[in-house]
Amino acid sequence: MATYITGEVDPGELRWLARMRKAVLPRGWHDPVSDITGCTAFEGKDTFKCPNGETRCKFYSSDRFIDDIVHGVTGSNVGIWMIMPGNAYETSSGGPFFRDINTQAGDQQELYFYMNSGHIRTEPWRLGLMGPYAMRFTTSTSPPSGNVDTSFFSGLSIQGYVPDNQRGRVSGSATGVSSNFETVLHWYNQQAQYWTKASGGSYTSPLMKPGSYTMKMYKNEFLVAQSSVTVSTGNTVRKDIAATPEPSRTSIFKIGEFDGQPFEFKNGDKILRMHPTDPRMSTWGGTYTVGSSSPRDFPMALGSDAGGTATINFSLSSSQVRQLTLRIGTTLSFQNGRPTVRVNGQWSGADPGAPVLIDSRGLTRGGYRGWGDVYTWNIPASALRTGSNSIVIGAIGSKNLGGWLAGNYIVDAIELYVS
Repeated sequence: MATYITGEVDPGELRWLARMRKAVLPRGWHDPVSDITGCTAFEGKDTFKCPNGETRCKFYSSDRFIDDIVHGVTGSNVGIWMIMPGNAYETSSGGPFFRDINTQAGDQQELYFYMNSGHIRTEPWRLGLMGPYAMRFTTSTSPPSGNVDTSFFSGLSIQGYVPDNQRGRVSGSATGVSSNFETVLHWYNQQAQYWTKASGGSYTSPLMKPGSYTMKMYKNEFLVAQSSVTVSTGNTVRKDIAATPEPSRTSIFKIGEFDGQPFEFKNGDKILRMHPTDPRMSTWGGTYTVGSSSPRDFPMALGSDAGGTATINFSLSSSQVRQLTLRIGTTLSFQNGRPTVRVNGQWSGADPGAPVLIDSRGLTRGGYRGWGDVYTWNIPASALRTGSNSIVIGAIGSKNLGGWLAGNYIVDAIELYVS
């Protein structure tokens, strides 16, 4: 199948949706995270609380586009699957880490392929042919292969379809990212988007439409390099890319990794599949003591009306009492959420100002990826002391809606270093 559009649809969601009998197909993707049977909506019309307090939402069924080649619903000896092979996402928007709804179960079982939406939208829609994509019926509950031959489309005179022989590639080296992280390559322009993961310091792109592209490289999901490249029909262009080296710093402490993901922090292992008020979540806020705590002691999100604050306790020698720089990386903000900083109860960092607004719920619907803003403050020596010190990190933002719908942000990493 494929879908061709010449403009944005109204309302702003372009999707394939199959509604099926739940009695035959009771299990959704990442079941039961999107099964709302017997549960009551408590945030908008899409986030539900069940009698046992657990939360459900169709957004919790999502996976990153770069990983989401096959998803489906299953029952006894039956599976129905959406397959997005090859370049099925090339005319969608959002990039490799975008996530959107896959399934929802209530009175019926719903299976989706989202092509475009306004959910945590960070770039304009692309127009043209979406796909090809497939829906497969099997007698197994195990996902089938995502390798589907759609080359027969080239003989069907389908508007917008570009066959392989009218495409080109990019290949080369991708260096400078530690093997502890994924190295992800991403190409995009107004008409198309593509991605791949490097292996052993090299990569080869998917077959791409001819044209000029912005090229980005990520350490997991943290941008570390950017360039441009032009692709031509029938050719493979060589393009080497290297991560921009981190400046040499004398670090006092670092919590987490600047990798564009919050998963190492407290509740970071749960946020994709449940609401921050879910009883399975650990208590928000908390205290991190340098030298004895782990990132799991620091909350993955802070809010202006929910989530409390996080305190970092650390010690300085007399030679370290000098101007220091605090760096806080975030992955997503909501309702103008950004960090506040208070050092030793006497010095407050300046308000960095509201980040660029993404007008879509994120944290409460399992989203974590937005602009990836990084904030820094120079802390004067006069605010520090030999021995024990503390930094309290909170949040400021709009409180129009309250709770976790007030201003909040998601943490990527925190570092204090010598300026």
